[in-house]
Amino acid sequence: MNTLKLYPLALRESYVKNIKQAGIEIPPEKYSNSIFKICLILTGVVLILATIFHQNFIYPIITFFVLQIFFYFKLGLKASARIKKMESFFPEVISLMSSNLRSGITIDSSFLLSARPEFDPLDKEILEAGKEISTGKEIVFALRAMSERIGSEKISKVILLIISGLKAGGNISDLLEE
Repeated sequence: MNTLKLYPLALRESYVKNIKQAGIEIPPEKYSNSIFKICLILTGVVLILATIFHQNFIYPIITFFVLQIFFYFKLGLKASARIKKMESFFPEVISLMSSNLRSGITIDSSFLLSARPEFDPLDKEILEAGKEISTGKEIVFALRAMSERIGSEKISKVILLIISGLKAGGNISDLLEE
């Protein structure tokens, strides 16, 4: 069962976007199902406790919705923390890319060489874009796709500058350095 279909469309799209931006590699449907099961189990525990202590049955319902809200916001915070981490590493990646370009390496190779393990969430996105470039996708489209996957405005603006520099045919290393 796909529990994502239980949410309103806008909330569902936001949930899927946060799952992808948080770096969770399992499909959004499976992630949503597992969170839903956890909420049901904890709601069942609260229901049993409410029955034992002769309390109102509204508590399990409240528990279910509070847990859903908690997991939604926890996911949003994880996604925003990951984006901020990538934004903090991006200037160093651009600097490495610029120095690689100055040494005579092509732009796609310098982009791939700027992926280092210490730039953890960002290096995976760079390697993914590098795979797309090496399999024949144009660098412009691969960079745009990477920008969309990351979901950061700052990184998107820098990538748009790189793309415009590529289209204009200017000196990319000077553009990246600035």
